[in-house]
Amino acid sequence: MNAEELDRFELIGKDLVHIVHIVWQKRVLDVVLSSVLIVAFSPIIVLILLAITAEGLITPRHRGPLFLTEERGSEGEVFHLPKFRIIRMDAFREIRKTQKFQHIKPMESDPANVTKVGAVLKKFYFDELPQLFSILTGDMSFVGPRPWPLEAYYEELEKGIFRKRLIRPGLTGLVQATKGIENRPSEWKLDFAYIGFMKTEPSGWAKVALDLKILARSAQTVAEGEGL
Repeated sequence: MNAEELDRFELIGKDLVHIVHIVWQKRVLDVVLSSVLIVAFSPIIVLILLAITAEGLITPRHRGPLFLTEERGSEGEVFHLPKFRIIRMDAFREIRKTQKFQHIKPMESDPANVTKVGAVLKKFYFDELPQLFSILTGDMSFVGPRPWPLEAYYEELEKGIFRKRLIRPGLTGLVQATKGIENRPSEWKLDFAYIGFMKTEPSGWAKVALDLKILARSAQTVAEGEGL
């Protein structure tokens, strides 16, 4: 999107109050691509499960479940976002005592809380692989605003800001795809512009074309070390 389109679609997105349902072409892309990637990454997924289990056997304080989930807000409902567990459970339980809503990300930012296997998974974003199953089941899409923890989600809703409620959340989006770009638009502007485009663009194929561009740019962002 150019600057003029961003401005126009942002205004449309900001005025919306009803959920923007995804078109069938976008859903087909999600199902087909997630299925292909799940099969392609299945050997890595198995190795990750074995590595987490083996580390727990060798280092007792690193034992725990293979997965952790977080409650996230989306399309007016709550769903569970899965990740491979990369943190120690003793640290998880201690920090959880101070949280109103579960939010794992701040725990992962402290290297002392992360397991050895977890540090490797985090570096290459492999801890996010289980979200492919969320895309396959329809809780998420490949492209859309990133889902937020419930505390931040409800805070925005109380202020009348609906960007995280209006459309199905994504593994990546315009915000993540533009990381590293100098003087890029604000996160709010990019989220609302995407929502506005998905609401007003009549062609489902044009919507899929935008998603493919965002996915390609996101892959480049990760390759450049900017992360998602």
